[in-house]
Amino acid sequence: MRKRLTVIGRMTLLGAVLGAVLATAAPASAQPEVTGVFGGLLGGDLDNLLAGTSSIKTAFDNGPLYGVRVGWIGGFVGAEGSFVYSPSGVKISAPNRPIDLDGRVHYTELNFLLIPIPGPISPFFTIGAGWHSYTLDLNLANVSLDELKIEKFGWNFGGGIKINIKALTLRGEVRDHLTKIGPDDFDVSEIADELGFDNDTTLHNVEISGGIGVRF
Repeated sequence: MRKRLTVIGRMTLLGAVLGAVLATAAPASAQPEVTGVFGGLLGGDLDNLLAGTSSIKTAFDNGPLYGVRVGWIGGFVGAEGSFVYSPSGVKISAPNRPIDLDGRVHYTELNFLLIPIPGPISPFFTIGAGWHSYTLDLNLANVSLDELKIEKFGWNFGGGIKINIKALTLRGEVRDHLTKIGPDDFDVSEIADELGFDNDTTLHNVEISGGIGVRF
């Protein structure tokens, strides 16, 4: 019950922050914009992937990504809320260990946009935070557990480019979603031990996406 109240409190605070950001970033000339998002999610820790040292806790599978973003753009700044989903963004298969894990990822986030060159072709930078949800289907030889849900507050940053054609917007971007996960996030201690989560670790899931938006 206490955990549920904590989640509700954080979501309420997140909504208040969105209202404040939109009030600041949406002057009279700002335009509402709705964008459909599609792309891919590169699972795992980006540094480990580049170095070729992925471990069991970072060997996450790549997966498709879908979602929607709703925002307000005005001149050099903007604000938006987004919901993106990957049906197979987490998958761990460990040889020599009795582990089989598959899962789904949801990111519900609020972001601030900085647009240094407003115009028909507009590069942008973005940073934000929100609620990261991992639903994991887990099978262990020593632990009987069909599904495990981890919900954490996380953040993201990235950048991209927007091409404005009358009321339409074409968009491409890269974002890194960061979530800190540790042994306390698992209901059974043996699960954290089997997955290699001895200490808190920050997961990096990199989104590479495009989108088609409509301005009103």
